[in-house]
Amino acid sequence: MLDSLLSVWRLEDGSAGVGDKGLFGCPLTAFFASRQCPGSAIRAAMDWAVEQARNKTPLIGGFQSPLELSVLQIALTAKSPVVIVLARSLDKARLPLPWRHALNEGRAAVVSMAVESQRLTEKIAAQRNRWVAEHASRIMLGYAHPSGVLNRLADEWRNRGRLVDVLGSG
Repeated sequence: MLDSLLSVWRLEDGSAGVGDKGLFGCPLTAFFASRQCPGSAIRAAMDWAVEQARNKTPLIGGFQSPLELSVLQIALTAKSPVVIVLARSLDKARLPLPWRHALNEGRAAVVSMAVESQRLTEKIAAQRNRWVAEHASRIMLGYAHPSGVLNRLADEWRNRGRLVDVLGSG
């Protein structure tokens, strides 16, 4: 359950959030990675995450895959700003202690793009990733499996004129 001391706010699209709403006024960098990644992508993402944390680059993401969670952990440990986007209802969310610390210290926001609680499916995860990309000024892929949903989403974003950076791609 949410800490009752956190006040809930809403974005223009109706999404509910807690924490520092002002982060949406900053250029946010979205980070995405497939659930399974090769070692080279993991190393590149960890180096990238440390650099972003040192620079205090505000990150946004669903932080669901193992690599995404590792990037989030680096950002939180470094006290770097972060927006965590849930694909489930905020009122039923159980926020991990590091997230609550970041929220209470004013360096994080947790947003729900879902109205009701539901099991995370591939379709809902894709909706959440689209929402994240729409709210980001930069999109970074740690790794997208060639036959995966994330790769198809990246193609969709590129077709809509968005620049999608891929770690280790030159």
